[in-house]
Amino acid sequence: MMYQTVADTAAGRWSEGRQGEAQRLFHGRGHCYPGWEHLTVTWYPPYLILASYRKDGEDLEPLAHALKEAIPPVEGIVIQDRDGRRTSSRVVAGPVPDEHLVTENGLRYWIQPLRNQNVGLFLDMGHVRQYLSGHVRNRSVLNLFAYTCAFSVSAIEHGAKLVVNNDMSRNALQTGTRNHEANGHDLRKVRMLPHNLFKSWWKIRQLGPFDVVIIDPPTNQRGSFVAEKSYGQVLKRIPEFTARGGRVIACLNSPFLGPDFLLNQMQRWCPDCHHVQTLLPHPDFPEMYPERGLKVLEFRYR
Repeated sequence: MMYQTVADTAAGRWSEGRQGEAQRLFHGRGHCYPGWEHLTVTWYPPYLILASYRKDGEDLEPLAHALKEAIPPVEGIVIQDRDGRRTSSRVVAGPVPDEHLVTENGLRYWIQPLRNQNVGLFLDMGHVRQYLSGHVRNRSVLNLFAYTCAFSVSAIEHGAKLVVNNDMSRNALQTGTRNHEANGHDLRKVRMLPHNLFKSWWKIRQLGPFDVVIIDPPTNQRGSFVAEKSYGQVLKRIPEFTARGGRVIACLNSPFLGPDFLLNQMQRWCPDCHHVQTLLPHPDFPEMYPERGLKVLEFRYR
């Protein structure tokens, strides 16, 4: 059967013991499965999202049927055809709700399974959220490009005294508030700044200095952020709002820019930040060529 390798691999990962948590079951995008570089399978129990990045389209319904047979709890399946901005989604087994509450590392997040691209939670950052959980207790955290505030949820859950979330999308931050509410958090410890970061540095400075700074921007978002031009403009501001000895987590998800880009940008724009470590990829997102995948580097400001 054409898709049997994919179905067997996904079912095998599902059976490893995390059936109740959102997870990537098949990550062809990491080039570890020759011939399937265009395909991903993601589990948002009890729903699956199959995504194909082939520009000429692909009939994934046979794979959907194979997965439904291999993973008995599946109640609905969405197929995404990812062709840049022309992404489309369709339900091939269901029904699938517009909104759904999922669990990752014991915390709850709202997602939108039928959205054409980002459903509301970037699972490839799950290990970073888990890593930070051990470094935020009684500390203040700045979450730049916060999206739906998953880092903020993890930080508050693990004892942060304050998290400030900045993102241009008011709707994304509203979902972030709902994510905190879904986990029973004290919203007095959370601030939402729905502003253009590059016009709001004074707001950030007023609320600092911060012990932990997370920088997780889009790779290339027209009109707001282009990594090659914009990343340095963020890094040069670090001394304005970061406490001495503070941690800076710099993230970049670009197949064209490797970890040296972040190292060189930091050396140029904020030489007082020293590289501590580079985090390995999330185990659900294996990468044959790590320089092309998600890069997460920890720095210490001193």
